[in-house]
This record gives sequence, structure tokens and C-alpha cells, in this order.
Amino acid sequence: MDRFLLEERIGSGGMGTVYKAYDQRLQRHVAVKEVMVGAPDRVAREAHAAARLNHPGIVALFEFGVDGHRALLVSELISGDTLDVLARNGVLCDRDVGELGLDVCEALEHAHDRGVVHRDVKPQNVIARDDTGAGRRAKLADFGIASLAGAPTLTAPGEVVGTLAYMSPEQADGEQAGPQSDTYSLALTLYECWTGENPVRRASPAQTARAMGEPIPSLSECRPDLPVRLCETIDACLEPDPEDRPALEVLSHTLQAAIGDLDCAYAVPAPAGKGDSGGPAALQPGLLRAGAAAMVAAACVLLAGPAGVPGAALIVALLAFPALAFATTPERAALPGLAIPLGALSVGGAFPAIAAAAERTAASRFALGAIGWCWLVTGCAALGIAPPAGLVEPPPANWDASVGAAFDALVVPLLEPSSLLGMAAFGTGAAVLGWVLASRHIAMAAFGSLVWAAGMTAALRVVGDGGLHWAPVVIAASALAALAIEHRARIPLARLPRARSTAQPPPSPAATAP
Repeated sequence: MDRFLLEERIGSGGMGTVYKAYDQRLQRHVAVKEVMVGAPDRVAREAHAAARLNHPGIVALFEFGVDGHRALLVSELISGDTLDVLARNGVLCDRDVGELGLDVCEALEHAHDRGVVHRDVKPQNVIARDDTGAGRRAKLADFGIASLAGAPTLTAPGEVVGTLAYMSPEQADGEQAGPQSDTYSLALTLYECWTGENPVRRASPAQTARAMGEPIPSLSECRPDLPVRLCETIDACLEPDPEDRPALEVLSHTLQAAIGDLDCAYAVPAPAGKGDSGGPAALQPGLLRAGAAAMVAAACVLLAGPAGVPGAALIVALLAFPALAFATTPERAALPGLAIPLGALSVGGAFPAIAAAAERTAASRFALGAIGWCWLVTGCAALGIAPPAGLVEPPPANWDASVGAAFDALVVPLLEPSSLLGMAAFGTGAAVLGWVLASRHIAMAAFGSLVWAAGMTAALRVVGDGGLHWAPVVIAASALAALAIEHRARIPLARLPRARSTAQPPPSPAATAP
């Protein structure tokens, strides 16, 4: 076009070859896709479809030209990797998949509102930008086989257009693909990212074609740790009959609601054939939890036996084992112990914020917050560190030498109404703040954090003799600190522990384009 200088080939596929190029007029790098076709009509449709779309989640088309049987499309150059590459390299967690999927939902809604159906949604067409200034944002690429509503079809009756393993059953049958087809393909893409396996793909294209329309195992069977509502929605979106699928808006709302409950500490399973998900790394959380439980049990035996303090052994067991049972990782089970030094520093009200930032599900946040309360009250009383709010009287001398004395002095008070109220306040506060932190809009999350801090301060004023009214500024500061940690963790695609994947560490991000 007497304007673009080709620099390097960066990709190729069924729709053509992509080059990194330099726009000499506007002095910027772009992506140039070269497509060789018998007639340029199909490529012209891609250009016309893309020209209707202007959305941050869709790759922008800059120029279009045809030279004989060669069509050239010039679009923005995206620095990042596709979903399949990121999953294979072990740098995606459950929350990443949910957030990127939500971005794709918004992009598809924009396209559908303008009469454009993508018809080829798959991991290879979803690019996660790696520019940290914008955070983790997905770009949907390649509308090369998009179908315009109201435009005459370019495919003959029965002709199949798209990628077979991600194609909706009606699309595979040669029927007109509508927005429901994109919903199916996106749900299948998310299913594969969360499980590491495409449930439709078989050893050959013919086998894959025969498998289309067959029942797909529920997402909850492969990933029972994912939120129930999320699994139900993904399953519904994979119904063979398009009329039985929920609208894309339903999937979007479900993803939004589930993001706060999705884990961000461990990598999603490696794609099938790209890693041994049953290897040592996959066993790591279970082995760590068993090892931690064994260490606690050994410590209790030593306290009860050689150390001669069975009462202390009882308290350690009652505080440590529930944390190991409810925390999602063994490392997080140690967090309630922080409540004791926080109480000694008169900032114990900050613990619910720690629990909210640490855990990924509402249930685990509630449990960790409530257990932190028990550590705060019991630990401070046992160590003689200003028992809070008169909830527990100072234990008698040598309480640790008797199991009965330890139980009466430190365990029974935890069951009193005032202590149960404090336990509920810590647990509920952690669960609610976790939901606030999950907001994709940091300004709304900051406002919600301040409202949460005011609510926590008011709740703690009615516990015990009112002595738990820690300075409101401490509680508010802890919530804002948790917010900063939460949103900072969303910016880079960091390497994650391989709890479910043994994929190799990722290479340096390469420029990727549609």
C-alpha cells in the first residue's frame, strides 16, 4: 500500500498470515494480515464487520485493501499472548480466566448489538494484553468468518465455517449461526481453560464431528471447587439446542458475580497433553496440608507429654486444626495466628481485612475471619496480653497443666453470646469485604471499603463491654491496604504455583496479533 513496511512474520492460520509492520505515515507498529483467496468477498466481509465495531475488547481495524487475489487487513498490534499459550505456560489462575472471559462477553455483546456474530470464538482468538498500565484486559481477534445479520451468506448450504472443536452443534450442521453460537463457543473456551481439556475434541476431525451434540460432562464434575452457579451457567450455555441456552448477558452477570470467589493462587490445569496434571506438583497442596497437620499433631503430643502442659496442647489443637480444615491452602491456615500480635498492638480489628484479602471464596473468608477471632480472644488471654473487652477472665495459674482447667478458662468463654457475636462480626466482615474487593472498578471498591470499615466499627462497639472499638482509622486503613493488594495482584500476569499444572515457565511475552 506504499505505506506499511513489513518487519517480521508473527503468525499464521486458516485465515492467512500475520506480519508485524511499521506504518511509515503515522509512525507506529501495526499488524498486517495477508489472505490469499479465490475471491476477496469473504475478506471484504471481515473488513465490513470489523468497521462496525469500536470497543476496547475488540482488535481495531485500521486499513483494508485488495490486490488481485491478495487481501490485506491492517489492524492494531497487540502485545500479549493468547489464552491457550497462557494456560499452557501456567500463568493463568481461575480468577484470570473469569476476568478475561468477562472481557470477551462485553466485546461479544457490543458486536451482537451491531449485528455481528464472530463464529470463531476460541482460546487462540482471545489475547490477554501484557501492558501493565491497563491491567489484564482481553482482546477478541479475528472476525474473519463473522456473519452480518441481514447480509446474504457467503457459504453454500451445508458448508461449515469455523474451528470444529469450538463450533456450536447448529453451526457444524451448516445452519445459520447466531449470537447463541458465540455463547456456546465462549462457554466451551472457558470450560477448557478451567479444566485443561476440551470435552468435544477427539483424536480426529471426523471423531470430533461425531461427538458434537453429545452430552458434555458438567463443569462441576471436573472442577467441584468452582462456584456452583458458575458451573450451572457454563453447563447451560453448552446445551445442544440454541434455544435452551441462556443469553450472553446471563453468562456475563454470572462471571461478574463469581470473580470474587475464584482462586488466584494456583495455575489452572495445563491443556491436555501439555503437562502431567497428576504429577508431584498436582499433589503439592494435599501433601502440604497433611504435613502441616502432622506437625501440629506432633507439637500437641510434645506439649501434652514431655512438656507437661496438656492444657496448652488442647488449646493449640482446637485453634490450629479448624484453620487447616477450612483454609484453602496450608499457608493461609497460619494467618489466624497474626490476630494475637495485632491484638497486642491494639489493632486486632484489622484481621478481617487480612482474611478477606487472603481467601478466594466467601465460605473460606468467613471461616478464616471467625477462627482469627478465636485466636485473638484465646491467645491474648492465655498470654496475659490485655484480654479484650472483658470477654475472657485471666486464666488461673497453671491452667496449661490441666485439660479441664484450660477448657473452662479459655474454651467455654468462646461459646458465650458476646464472643459468638464477635466471631460472627469477624467472619461476616471478612466475607463481605472480599465481595467488595472483587469489584472491577477500584473507585467503587474504595468507597465500599470505607462503608465496610464504618460497619465493622459499629458492630464491634456492641461486643462485650465495648472495649473492642479499635480506632476506625485502623480498620479503614486495613481495608484500603487489602484493596491495594487485591488490585495490584490483577495487573501483571504473574507466574503461579503449579497446583494443578506442571507446565514449563512462560517465555518472554511476544507480540501477538489477530
